[in-house]
Amino acid sequence: MNAKNIIKALTTYSNNVSDIEHMIVYAFIKKENIKYDNSDMLKDYVSELDDALCVKAVELFSKTDMMLSMESIVELLEQIVPEGEKKEKGIVYTPREIKEYIISRVCQTKNAPTVIDPSCGCGAFLVTAAQYIHQKFNMSYCDIISQNIFGIDIDDSAISKAKLLLELLACANNEYGEKTFNFLCANALNPKTVFKARKWQSIGFDCVVGNPPYVRFRNMSDESKSFLKHWTSADTGNVDLYMPFFEVGMSLLKKGAVLSYITPNSYIQSVNGRKLRAFLTLQNHPITIVDFRDAQVFKNVTSYTCITTIATSAKDSVIKYVRINEEQTLDSHCYSEYQTSAFANGAPWRMRKKDIDFVIQKLETVGTPLSKWKIRNGLATLKNDIYFFTPSKADDKYYYRISDGIEYRIERSICIKVAKPNIIKNEQDLIDKIKIAIFPYKLIDNVFAVIGEDEMIAKYPYAYQFFIDNKDVLQQRDKGKANYPTWYAYGRTQGMNNFGKKLLIPYIAGEPIAVLSLEENLLFYCGYALISDDEQELRILKCFLESDAFWYYIYHTSKPYSKGYMAFAKNYIINFSIPSVSEKEAQYLLSNPPKEELNKWIWGKYGIVEVPVIE
Repeated sequence: MNAKNIIKALTTYSNNVSDIEHMIVYAFIKKENIKYDNSDMLKDYVSELDDALCVKAVELFSKTDMMLSMESIVELLEQIVPEGEKKEKGIVYTPREIKEYIISRVCQTKNAPTVIDPSCGCGAFLVTAAQYIHQKFNMSYCDIISQNIFGIDIDDSAISKAKLLLELLACANNEYGEKTFNFLCANALNPKTVFKARKWQSIGFDCVVGNPPYVRFRNMSDESKSFLKHWTSADTGNVDLYMPFFEVGMSLLKKGAVLSYITPNSYIQSVNGRKLRAFLTLQNHPITIVDFRDAQVFKNVTSYTCITTIATSAKDSVIKYVRINEEQTLDSHCYSEYQTSAFANGAPWRMRKKDIDFVIQKLETVGTPLSKWKIRNGLATLKNDIYFFTPSKADDKYYYRISDGIEYRIERSICIKVAKPNIIKNEQDLIDKIKIAIFPYKLIDNVFAVIGEDEMIAKYPYAYQFFIDNKDVLQQRDKGKANYPTWYAYGRTQGMNNFGKKLLIPYIAGEPIAVLSLEENLLFYCGYALISDDEQELRILKCFLESDAFWYYIYHTSKPYSKGYMAFAKNYIINFSIPSVSEKEAQYLLSNPPKEELNKWIWGKYGIVEVPVIE
């Protein structure tokens, strides 16, 4: 029985998170024969227990195949954090092998190292660090906890769990002596927090480790956003929360010390990671990156991660980089070396083999880059299921839709057709998957303005009634803080003028896709479009954007997702170049030649004779 099923079974006894935690801990205490009366913390903890629940928990664990250990306790305590809280705070459970790999790499010191996790959560990394130090340096857990283990977290309940886990670790090893816990409940992005932490170790710490929170900028708390200006790695742009933790960690290190985090790998190439890349380049320390690419490290969480280790013992701009897959172990690989000086300040770190670089250089320089074409974002309502729908039926005046079991009629005159490039693979899909959008806008001096409520009520009463019935939902967009022209306006104004012939391009896909739309009034969402009045030009562009050459480019320069999918975001495609073609060549492209023949021809236009293969 895995951790998730254990938690599910425990919830049949109680849905209270505190009760579930107590049941797990008590079962561990009984299993390890811990003399909790010898520990003030555990004695107080046990006194709060519900005896009946604890008996049930012990019985449950005795019937499962899960071996109760410190590692399983850590996993179980992290599993019981409510899903909403996990998402809000960016909490994910770090697998044992990742923690052990990071700790073993950073703790290569002559004497027992001081270890700090600036986003420690329940203390998973710190427990692993304490176990490693105990084994390698033969120190008592009481001394390790008091002298070598330090943590910061914004959540006081997480810190309480971290202290509890360390206490359990010591007591499970028959150590009931006095100990001092070194934890700080504060936002690590606040410079005052770093100042307070440095009071523990005035010269800094030997090791900074952790799994910083995975929170996108749009979901970040206002408090955290207010602290970003203090960190040069994050003072501009819509950075993700984990990014400034590199600079926070570096500020906690002593000279010659080591930082190692597992984080998203997005900072390596993303636009919002440019300040972090510039910061790390300026530090001029050796960096080691183990990139998991699209291999999934975390259970039940789709993420794209890497382990980044920074050693401050030397001044060297080298990056040692390796990309591994799910079949490879963390120790079974060879690194390639790159110099940060080889990348322009803040430019993406594209770490590839020389033969791949040669091909990419050709694909970016032979012809005209896509940035010269009009590439546009789609509509953004922030509540697509309200505005976009597939009609259940239609007549001359109305579309009909079913919502929450109620049939609504919507005036056709306030509706437009929309497409979703993310789910469209070809022109037939475009026909089959068209949706209808309620579009409460009108053109005023060539600018779309939202239709006022009086006009809505007078001209479009049925559409207005549908909005009224969904008003509460619409007003919760942007966490209820946005100031829209009217409450039923789209969440963003982008994409409203994207009329004309176009090629529809998805946000992500597992193959190169560019779908031609000649319906000029069609708008789109969840994707991009390359817009042109020249149909022949679009058809030629489609040949290149659906070619093996384009997929090769995307595969080696873009952001990977699971199942072989890649990002097609505008910033990833604008440097891909389109070679010029003669009229004769244009006619060839328009003649719909066999795919294999066409791909070979396109490679030839870039001067690539030997067709490269994606490994």
